[in-house]
Amino acid sequence: MASFNKAILMGNLTNDPDIRRVGEKDVVKFALAVNNPFREGKVLFMDCEYWRGGGVVNFLYKGTAVLVDGELDQQSWEKDGQKRSKIVLNVNAIQLVGGKKERAEEEDFVSEFR
Repeated sequence: MASFNKAILMGNLTNDPDIRRVGEKDVVKFALAVNNPFREGKVLFMDCEYWRGGGVVNFLYKGTAVLVDGELDQQSWEKDGQKRSKIVLNVNAIQLVGGKKERAEEEDFVSEFR
């Protein structure tokens, strides 16, 4: 049986991204708040990791509206003897879909970074 793992989400960053150097690469970690259009008041909070870095990081901050696509990954670890896990979106591409006027050079820009 074949399987498929692809997720596309549009939402707003819940905080400024956390950028860390891991070996030879930078990883950008952030969380998205995604409103459910069919259930008012229901919000999905998704942790995201973007390993490509690049210029897009300069445009990411709390409140930024983005469209992301990637694959879902279940991360597992142990803390204080307790097994824990969470679902994370490994982002392949980020598309900016607007921004706050005071932080953006253009009012309604759409830029894609891969």
